[in-house]
Amino acid sequence: MKKRLYHRGYNVELNDESIEEYSARVGGKRILGTLLGVKQSIDWWCDTNILRMPDEFDKQDFVDAKEKKIEEYKGIQIMNDSEDDDKAWYMIIKGNLLKGSLPALKQFVDKKVVTKT
Repeated sequence: MKKRLYHRGYNVELNDESIEEYSARVGGKRILGTLLGVKQSIDWWCDTNILRMPDEFDKQDFVDAKEKKIEEYKGIQIMNDSEDDDKAWYMIIKGNLLKGSLPALKQFVDKKVVTKT
């Protein structure tokens, strides 16, 4: 019995357990690849109606920030991934992303956020 899962209305099957190759039928064509790649192909098809093969997604290379700055302020992490922009600081409060300069974010925390101190 093949392992199957359901993703955004499409059946995804495990073809080869030894190499963890998955397949699905999308847009009338069969796609093969890693589970993540097949899911990304299905997502792309559902969102744009353009078929991309899973191996096209596997080729993507994301570069992480070289110097990520993190400052802890009253129990809240304030982060900056940009090396040269002082207004690129951000934090997540109650599921909301807030962006701005470091002093402005600290001022917001002081005025609006109940913290454990």
